[in-house]
Amino acid sequence: MSLTRNTFIYRGALVIGLLPSFFGLNSLLRPEASLKSVEFPVPTDPESRKLVFGLMRIYGIRNVVVSFALTLIWLTGNKRFVGLGLLGALSMVITDGLVSKSVTGGGEWNHWSFGPVIGGFVAGLFGWF
Repeated sequence: MSLTRNTFIYRGALVIGLLPSFFGLNSLLRPEASLKSVEFPVPTDPESRKLVFGLMRIYGIRNVVVSFALTLIWLTGNKRFVGLGLLGALSMVITDGLVSKSVTGGGEWNHWSFGPVIGGFVAGLFGWF
């Protein structure tokens, strides 16, 4: 593999690993906007609203922690570890899409659209192309 392509894949993996933190910060700071962006209904009942916003904050901190972990893995310099970390992120977007489809009947591609990109970086990190 050429040094340029190797560098692109490795640095790109860091960018991919940082993406969940942006979604996470949005969920932590703006839970209603985050719900709307993934096409989830925003409850109007105060108790339901409190519960859903709390769950969005849990979702948000999960994304921030995943980004932090992926960044720490990236700092090791081990491409295989970074690829394995991104496989975890891939499972996260697949699961999020399945939950979205089961709850709202759609919106799964808001999550699944990241899958092929992550998969491509994983393949590159594992040396499959």
